[in-house]
Amino acid sequence: MKTPTWGSVIGILMIVFGGCSALNDVKAISMPEELAKQKEIIRKTVAEENSKEDSVRLEDIDSLATSKTSEDEIPFFGKQSVEEILNLSEFTKTWIVRFGYIGAFASLLYMLGGVFLLVPKSFSIKLVYAALVVSILCGGAQAAVLTSSSSSGIIAITTGLSQIFGILVDIILLAVIFSSGKEAYSGSV
Repeated sequence: MKTPTWGSVIGILMIVFGGCSALNDVKAISMPEELAKQKEIIRKTVAEENSKEDSVRLEDIDSLATSKTSEDEIPFFGKQSVEEILNLSEFTKTWIVRFGYIGAFASLLYMLGGVFLLVPKSFSIKLVYAALVVSILCGGAQAAVLTSSSSSGIIAITTGLSQIFGILVDIILLAVIFSSGKEAYSGSV
């Protein structure tokens, strides 16, 4: 039997969303190392800026004073606040990496569910339900852990809160699949 239109659309969406999630999970696995590299780059840049400021001539100081904003005027973009943003507790680093590995598995299951939704088989709907439920559970756990009081940093909070959007998408997809006709998936083996 031919794949229904809703099955094709949701299958393609699941493959795309699963692929994007897999990329984010791979980035999450390497996030602590990347943040350490970025901190080092910021430290080198700050050291270079300080050495350049020491070598400025007196006549240049007047022209710089009028065009340069102080860190007090823009506290979010100060040198120390950037390092604070990149600073993560060991708890947060550990859980971001763990959720990266768990999420990679969930993303692969999500994409596999999308592929089997495109190919009508008797187990396709059960696989899609399982993939969506696993995705909702992983996203909920990640949001709960990374936004808890044990986590620290803006990166942890935004990573945790971004999962809420994914959970909502999964619930919508689950509702559409649940309410659609599944005759095409009942007789195929």
